[in-house]
Amino acid sequence: MVSQNVQMMNYMSSMPGTIAIPREREESRQRAEGQSLFHDVILGIALILMPFLVSTLLNSINVQAEYNMQQVRSEVMTLEKENSVLKLEVARLDAPVRIQQLAEKKLGMRLPVRNIYGSSEAAVVAKR
Repeated sequence: MVSQNVQMMNYMSSMPGTIAIPREREESRQRAEGQSLFHDVILGIALILMPFLVSTLLNSINVQAEYNMQQVRSEVMTLEKENSVLKLEVARLDAPVRIQQLAEKKLGMRLPVRNIYGSSEAAVVAKR
């Protein structure tokens, strides 16, 4: 048994360092290495471009949000102007002079010539 092991060791040392690989296997291995290199290059380019693409996407989202915010601001300004105009109109309609003119013209009402303040009992006491 030991002699067989020694013979096997001698046999292994006499073998050439490289073993001849059939040409088809060698070509398929080279093709696989070439495809692997191609895939590695594509993956590298994708990883390099990914931050730029993400940055561009986030920037476009930000620009769209700013545009929407500007539209809302302009709508708010328009509504504030309209509100101030309506407040002026309400103030004009609530003016006492206008109400007096409408009462005199449309309803035929007149302001009293003199105002009497007090009660009838006070008039009786004042006569005594």
